[in-house]
Amino acid sequence: MNGTIHDVSNPPDPSAAPPPWPRVTPPAPRRASLWLALIALMMALLAICIAIGAWSRPLSGNKPPPTPPPPSYTSQQVADARTKVCAAYQKVHHALVLSSARNGGGDPAAVLGVATSGRQVLDAGSRYLITKLSDEPATPPELAAAIRNLANAYQELTVSYLDGLTNSAAELQPILQAADDATSKIERLCK
Repeated sequence: MNGTIHDVSNPPDPSAAPPPWPRVTPPAPRRASLWLALIALMMALLAICIAIGAWSRPLSGNKPPPTPPPPSYTSQQVADARTKVCAAYQKVHHALVLSSARNGGGDPAAVLGVATSGRQVLDAGSRYLITKLSDEPATPPELAAAIRNLANAYQELTVSYLDGLTNSAAELQPILQAADDATSKIERLCK
């Protein structure tokens, strides 16, 4: 035979086969790794206890900060603030009177110009009054409330005029009445 076919009657020598793999036994557990596992378990339990305690305890940040006492002003500061706020009111009131005295005659462009001027006085006047009021925190509360009411009425009128309510006296009446009431109160307080 040519050497590729083996004779079945002559089996190969078992000693010629490769040796079997040696059996690997796991190493015996060390005492150090057992201690490390116990320490890790204790730390995890401690972390869970801290988390539960923090979760069940109310946060100190949820308390509102203490309200500072309202500032107190000297009578001179109050008088100065009153004078400045009343002067600001007089300035706006004068501008409104001048704007109201104008008419456009028969010229549609002039009528529109007068109406625009009136709206500007109301808009700029309301912002001017609020700015002056915020610059003078010692303003007497009753005067400050009246100035805010007047500024709000001016803003409402401005928006109403821009919205096209100039011909609707019924819709403007409550706003005009609020402006008149605030004006009367301011004039009484500024005497």
